[in-house]
Amino acid sequence: MRFRACVLTMSLIIAWACALSLPQNRGDDISSVVREINSAIYRYWQEKGVKPAPPATDSEFLRRVYLDLTGNLPPEEVTRQFLADKDHDKRMKLVEQLLNSPEYAQWWAKVWRIWLIGRESQRAGNIASKAMEGWLQDKLSQNVPYNQWVSDLLTASGRTDENGATAFFVKYEARPEELAGAVSRIFLGTQIQCAQCHDAFNDPRWKQQDFWSTAAYFARVRIRPVREQNRIVAFEVFDAPRGEAVMERKGQKQVVSPNFVFASLDLPEVPSDRRAAFATFLTHPQNRLFAQAVVNRYWAYFFGYGLVHPVDAFQPENPPAIPEVLEKLADDFVQNGYDLKRLIHIIVSTRAYQLSCQSPKGTINSPETFAQAQLRPLMPEQLFNAILRATGAEEVLKERAPRLLEQLRSSIERRFVFVFNTDEEPDVTAFEQTIQQSLLLMNNEQIQRAVSLAGGLPLFRNLANGVSDEEHLNSLFLRFYCRYPTEDEKKTMLEHVQNFSSTAQQGYVLKGRRDFRLGIIQGNLQLPPRAQAFEDIAWALLNSGEFLFNH
Repeated sequence: MRFRACVLTMSLIIAWACALSLPQNRGDDISSVVREINSAIYRYWQEKGVKPAPPATDSEFLRRVYLDLTGNLPPEEVTRQFLADKDHDKRMKLVEQLLNSPEYAQWWAKVWRIWLIGRESQRAGNIASKAMEGWLQDKLSQNVPYNQWVSDLLTASGRTDENGATAFFVKYEARPEELAGAVSRIFLGTQIQCAQCHDAFNDPRWKQQDFWSTAAYFARVRIRPVREQNRIVAFEVFDAPRGEAVMERKGQKQVVSPNFVFASLDLPEVPSDRRAAFATFLTHPQNRLFAQAVVNRYWAYFFGYGLVHPVDAFQPENPPAIPEVLEKLADDFVQNGYDLKRLIHIIVSTRAYQLSCQSPKGTINSPETFAQAQLRPLMPEQLFNAILRATGAEEVLKERAPRLLEQLRSSIERRFVFVFNTDEEPDVTAFEQTIQQSLLLMNNEQIQRAVSLAGGLPLFRNLANGVSDEEHLNSLFLRFYCRYPTEDEKKTMLEHVQNFSSTAQQGYVLKGRRDFRLGIIQGNLQLPPRAQAFEDIAWALLNSGEFLFNH
């Protein structure tokens, strides 16, 4: 009986996977790729005896895909419309809309900046970070092919304020050994830097000669500061006419010539410029690692776990969990011009991505099965964005003090980086939740004001407009959780509002601040008990696991 039930369950799941709903304007090519990936994953589940989680609800999918594609929560009105929409294509139409939005390029420029040069707090790092993020945003908004902009990045010269790609070399101080390690790790998923001082122990493929022959491609890169009035305003990257990589082995030093060791490529013409030659080898379609590494990195971003995991551990002893999926994604990526938007669309269209984070009853699925959505702590940047949008502070700041918004963003993000120790984190998904995060949220002065400004924020504006307690509670849940409250939640929280309003003698006084340039508070403001009760609810939602995690 149990066997028949399992067979029936798997049959229903496969049928559900095959009934893929994609907008017609995407064509059959994406649909067919997604179906092949779905089939490969389901075969893997059958082989492993894995029972996948049920499909994600519309609320779960909406919140997840918004955070993943834009780094932010959906506006309340978008959530209302999406949940009410009966169109069976609405999920993939939403994906199309987000991929073509300015927020997509802004967010993914930040993600790639973190992958490429990390989170920086020093002055030189800030100059490099801002320059690179702007350059990446331009490339991503135009959907420039991945191989093209990576080539542009690795051959970049000039000032950081004129060519943001040069920030990559500023980050690594133009040191050839640092660049060799970074390039192999980021673009090839390989830790070749382990062979810098000796043949690698953890990966016998790489010899010390291989490391230094890679470093030799960058041995002539130089950087120098650009000063105006004794102040560093930018950095300039250029190539010197001479410069060699020197390897020390057994007390002897020897010059090492450039050699591309990651793939056997027989190209008729190779640029004489060393960096251009390396970029040509790296991005060539025959170099399988280049495509495999990036599709795996994206998969890990969306699932919290790579097909090859960690993402920089491509080696024979660490095969992909589902080789067929990795190969299919890499093949499609190359065949379709290294299109990152298409890659994202395929991944989020898979049924594995659209599973719930709730385990089937009586089972626990490990991350490498991709059989349920993983609970992923919000990145510091996502958390900041989500707080501003959920509380409504984002709307007010954009309208009344846009410069203050950017100052506040920089200040809070630097604080998050300091508290969470994520300055040099190469992998966005590796950010871990800590108790300090909740403490920072509860004690941060700016965040306290964002929740407490009942006099003017959209979060509380409804209270002054005659909106019922129930409708205002719905609004809070839609803003923070992208869903309506359950009946139990509604009963408990509305009772809190009613009890607080009836027992409190008077509201408390919220003091104004001259330096808070929102124009909301003029002097002191006395909050009525009803507003205080809803403020309590807002704080509870803000500090909950459901808000702090991407699920």
